[in-house]
Amino acid sequence: MLAYAQHPIFGLIIAFFIVVFVVTESILKENVLKNRLTFSFINIAIFIVLFFIYETRIVTNEDWLLGYVIYLYFTYFIFLISLYNTFRNAITNASQYQLFIKGVKNTKWNVYYVVDHKERIKDISISLLRELNLDKADVVGKKLFSVFGTKIRFTKLNGEDVNNRTIEKYYNDYKKTVKANDSEDQELHFLNFNGETVILHLNMQPLFALGKYRGRMCVGEKKTDEALMVVERELKKVDHELESIRHKFIATLELSEDGLFYIDLDEKTIWVNDIVRDQLKLPTNILNVDDYRALIDTDDIKKYLQVTNDLTPNKASYSVSYRLLVDGQSMWVKEKGKRLFEDKQNAVIMGIMTPMHSKHFRKTGIEILDTIKDENYILPDLKALIKTTRPFQLAIINLKNIPKINEMYGREVGNMLMGQYISKLKQTFVTESSDLYRLSGLEFVLTITDQRKMASLYKGIKAEENHLNMTIEYGSITAELEVFIGVAQMYDDAVNAQDLFQNASLALKTAQLPQYRGQGCYFKDIK
Repeated sequence: MLAYAQHPIFGLIIAFFIVVFVVTESILKENVLKNRLTFSFINIAIFIVLFFIYETRIVTNEDWLLGYVIYLYFTYFIFLISLYNTFRNAITNASQYQLFIKGVKNTKWNVYYVVDHKERIKDISISLLRELNLDKADVVGKKLFSVFGTKIRFTKLNGEDVNNRTIEKYYNDYKKTVKANDSEDQELHFLNFNGETVILHLNMQPLFALGKYRGRMCVGEKKTDEALMVVERELKKVDHELESIRHKFIATLELSEDGLFYIDLDEKTIWVNDIVRDQLKLPTNILNVDDYRALIDTDDIKKYLQVTNDLTPNKASYSVSYRLLVDGQSMWVKEKGKRLFEDKQNAVIMGIMTPMHSKHFRKTGIEILDTIKDENYILPDLKALIKTTRPFQLAIINLKNIPKINEMYGREVGNMLMGQYISKLKQTFVTESSDLYRLSGLEFVLTITDQRKMASLYKGIKAEENHLNMTIEYGSITAELEVFIGVAQMYDDAVNAQDLFQNASLALKTAQLPQYRGQGCYFKDIK
């Protein structure tokens, strides 16, 4: 076994190189490899100990000698892996750098230079060397301004007058304050070795390794026409303004509560916002114009086409109503639009679509039931109430046993009972700023804005399980109406109209559970 053993001095040397390789790999990856570094230093410490006990303990003991040999060759194995990883990362980084340089040469960004933390030139583009009238071998390794100062004279930096000394001080201060991932655009004007004006448009980025500044790289393009640079700056400014307008227009479309549409007559497409898409049950926001117009009633399409085709610069706006096929049924739609004749490049119509909802409940002959608002008014009215910023409550009411009353006494009695109950409900809770809506055959929605009425409703529901029930006599008929209610309060239980409605619905479902005590539930009691 002694024949396979080597003196610990060899292991110590290998351990030292392992540390060097791990540190080098950390620099190449720009990331401290903490676990590997810890192992490497512990490994050196172990071999230092082994160096002092090799002759006295290891050589004289077979078990210690066996362990030492295994650990020694394990260290050699780690050395080979570290050597492989270091060379692989070095080759990869060199390859990436060469690809970067090759890419720069093949684009308009044909100017670059790289300097280290001491401002020594590490690499520089041929196009910049031409302005210096020097070869690459003449400048690499030399300080940047020992080269620039003898060949060119700087005149402007980002529109401000400068000289060579000013620029040199600027770069010396830069390395003291720059942080990793900083980026800076520069416009440099200088006179080349021939005295000709050259303009560089550069992007400067720092190079950091293990958290320390190691140099900087400038990449950009060379221009010789200052007037062209001015035009480009103006174009860039216009681009920013147009981009700002585009984002504002998109935000307006997203926030609008109206049904907006846009027709491109050249491309024969129509775009509608989400509100129109949902109301008209359209498959997507963008449709072919012919596909959309095929949904218009055959008796209405002629009038529609006549109106839209007769638009002129003097009469650019129109308003037309037509029937549209929605889920197999006709729905009246009111369309108001305008042809944008000011746009000379495109044929465009923009406008608003509004479905004209009709009552979907069968006429009862009872005025309050036949004239009450339907579900299409709920969300718009809720949003209007929210804008007042005053707290209010939304109550969803279910007249649970109406079907049973209809079965026992006839639909006429059920309708009269509903009408009388809704009339009483309206008189009790509806004020100038609140309203009542019919959600379905048996469900109604009530908004309550009066604080006293809110308190009265809550007190009554908590004090009496069937507080909202009502018994009515018609001749010999006595019928009791069983009522369930779910209530949610704006700002306490929700932040928008949709959430308020959903939370009130959840409270109503809870109130109707067999295990729930009482017939009225507030969302705040279950959330």
